[in-house]
Amino acid sequence: MWLKDDFKRYHYLVVLHTICTIAFVVRFIVLCTDLSSAKSDSIAFPVIILLLELGSSFITLIGNCIYIFLRYLGPILFESDHEKVGCCSQLFAWNLSTLTCFRCECYREHPQLVLVTRLSILILFEAMRFIAFILACVCANRYGPIGLGYSILAAFSFVPAVILLVVEYLHHHRLWFHYRPDTSSEEKPQYINEHKRFLPIAMTNDQQTSHWQNSRCDKGKDCLSRNLYHVIIYHSGNTRNPPEQTKDNQIVVGFHQTSHAAACSIAKTQLKPSSNGWIGPGIYFATSLNHTEFKANQFGAYICAKVDLGKTKRITHPKDWSSGDQCDTVYYEHPHGADEFCVQNERQIRSWIIVIDQDPNVRFLQEKNNKPLPSGKYVEDRLEDIVYQGCWL
Repeated sequence: MWLKDDFKRYHYLVVLHTICTIAFVVRFIVLCTDLSSAKSDSIAFPVIILLLELGSSFITLIGNCIYIFLRYLGPILFESDHEKVGCCSQLFAWNLSTLTCFRCECYREHPQLVLVTRLSILILFEAMRFIAFILACVCANRYGPIGLGYSILAAFSFVPAVILLVVEYLHHHRLWFHYRPDTSSEEKPQYINEHKRFLPIAMTNDQQTSHWQNSRCDKGKDCLSRNLYHVIIYHSGNTRNPPEQTKDNQIVVGFHQTSHAAACSIAKTQLKPSSNGWIGPGIYFATSLNHTEFKANQFGAYICAKVDLGKTKRITHPKDWSSGDQCDTVYYEHPHGADEFCVQNERQIRSWIIVIDQDPNVRFLQEKNNKPLPSGKYVEDRLEDIVYQGCWL
């Protein structure tokens, strides 16, 4: 239940963070009272604990306050994600509020580690509070009833704090490991190894930036990364990913659009060649996400795949293709840049991520004879991306 109901899980996070904040304020008051009444020979005891509290609970409190501010007043203060107020941009403010501002370069290739950073920082803060609790227990008898009172408060505070860490982990697990559009079965389906995961279209670059068709990758069009996560999350849908040069056995990224039902089936079986196309049977890929819109016959799910071209034949016009040519892939260099390629064998597809449109135009899909899922719906499990705002930027 906690994995599927995003708003309920988010509500639990808000409640637990509020309880932990109140507990911190009470502990802080107790420590300040102890400091004001402590003798000079005992003042080091509450000071060390106070520093541990400020280095953990207070930082979390500041982050939560910034998050609330951005959630409700951010759209008024920041007109775009790169606009700065003073020296702070909206992007940095979101990273600061979600405790994800400490990032490695590898996160560009593995964005699922962003939420791991948040969880790791929260665990570190909890460890600091545990050290403060141990110090308080050791020194409680020596420094009077206030030290004992802090120890009791800290002990009770661990209960909501541990539950909070569990819910934070479920929050991460839901996004990266439990999201799937077909939930007709309670048991998780067995997907083939080539299928990495489903992601909501809200995570794509164009849905996360206020600048139209502006890639968030610093390298822009010069980026040579062929990592599927990076291409989907940090590059605009109009960014073309053609082969770097004319040679055989290249690994490229291709995009194929299909229906929701077909995507769920492909994840369990394999991406099979179609029976027709402009050069005959094969699996057709565009070189950008946006170009699939006018090449597809089925709509609603985008397959972002890593493809081994093998022996490649390049053509500049469909009539240049001869079925007698022995090749693995036919690459069509379109005069207007809308390149596409056709692979003959499904084994050339190394891996893929399927991006799901969670708000499809149902009437349009019905007109195009797109089959729904067995339940009659096109999307059974909707991931509420608003509860993850700031956690995958």
